[in-house]
Amino acid sequence: MRSMWSLAAILGVAAAFVPADLADVKHLQGPVLTDGAAGLAKVHSIHSPHLIRRQLAAAGSGEETMTEEEKEKELEEEEEKEIMTKWSYVVGITALFATLSIGFILESNHIYWLPEAGVGVLMGLFCALGAKLAGNEHMLSSERFDFEFFMTWLLPPIIFEAGFNMNVAAFFDNAGPTVFFAFVGTFASTFIVGGLVFYAGQLGLCYALDGLAALTFGSLISATDPVTVLAVFQALGVKIDLFSMVFGESVLNDAVAIVLSNTLVSFLYVPVSQEAIIGAVLSFLQIFIGSMVIGIVAGMLSALVFKHMGLKHHEEIVFLEAALSFPFPWAAYFIAEALKLSGIVTILFCGIVMATYTRNNFSTKSVTLTAGAYKCIALVAETYVFVYLGMAMVTFPIFESTVWLLMVYALLACFVGRLHIYIGSRVFNCFPSPE
Repeated sequence: MRSMWSLAAILGVAAAFVPADLADVKHLQGPVLTDGAAGLAKVHSIHSPHLIRRQLAAAGSGEETMTEEEKEKELEEEEEKEIMTKWSYVVGITALFATLSIGFILESNHIYWLPEAGVGVLMGLFCALGAKLAGNEHMLSSERFDFEFFMTWLLPPIIFEAGFNMNVAAFFDNAGPTVFFAFVGTFASTFIVGGLVFYAGQLGLCYALDGLAALTFGSLISATDPVTVLAVFQALGVKIDLFSMVFGESVLNDAVAIVLSNTLVSFLYVPVSQEAIIGAVLSFLQIFIGSMVIGIVAGMLSALVFKHMGLKHHEEIVFLEAALSFPFPWAAYFIAEALKLSGIVTILFCGIVMATYTRNNFSTKSVTLTAGAYKCIALVAETYVFVYLGMAMVTFPIFESTVWLLMVYALLACFVGRLHIYIGSRVFNCFPSPE
């Protein structure tokens, strides 16, 4: 255990040893910087894309071109930024490796009090703290949370893999309780949590949020991440019904929570009224159903393409077969986003349909390859999400002016908002599924 935490501490301090100023590197190099190297730097400064674009812009606007000193300064700034960006990639990849390794060690020793997600957050936190203590602003800016990067490169492969590798038969056998908890449960949790936080603020018990902010918070906090629970379920070998309900609910719950929060945010630009509420409900249905239809169509199209191409009879091109399965979900995702729908809902249902129909047109080797490949991509993306969140704890000023009483009452509200689980489980247990 001591060696494990030592590894975490070393990783956290690693960013501190990256030079905060490129001038420090030049000072350390001293006479090692030969005339040839200096000449190469000069050539690079002449052909630097950033300088060329800036000079063209200056020429087009009638401004004077840059002096040699300005060129050199501009080049140094661009080089420093580029170097720090690459070092931030190294630190992030190292944190990813450490998270997966430590998570495996903890799971192998049946230590569940610190899940892999928690390890990832700590790794990201240590990395960002190291960069901050070193005063490395360029690295901190590279580690700052980027919403577009998250929504385009991290979340889609996670959601698609969840649908693609889902036990579809068990999912549909338990569709009733799964849909109830994902839709009714998410809506109930949103309004219960949001309402309690809002009224706690109105009573002066904590920082007062307005109604829209409280409901938006309720929708976001209602999204669940049962990764650790499912890992424990797999270790204990629980019944497939329970596993599929928790898994299916978590996948649909994420999609519902994202669409619901986006719908609530739209009230920032429209005054709340009866017509606006009806419009919001219709907008939610339009976004969810429209996104679902696009995903289903893309999945069915992929099944038809693979069926008529007959690739399952050519196992010697198994890698081509697996590669051809990639464009359909991601094209569907960006089509939905371009139409201002939910790409997350689209890629989820595309994965479910491809698992049901397209997989039947895969060769035996391709079935194994695609399942493993998408699982590997999703594992890397999911792990890095938590590392990314740990970095954001430092790069975003979330602990500045934090209202701790609001946090306490929000946590209590979350417990109350989850009571629908016991009520719904009690009702559905009255109608047990046949063994």
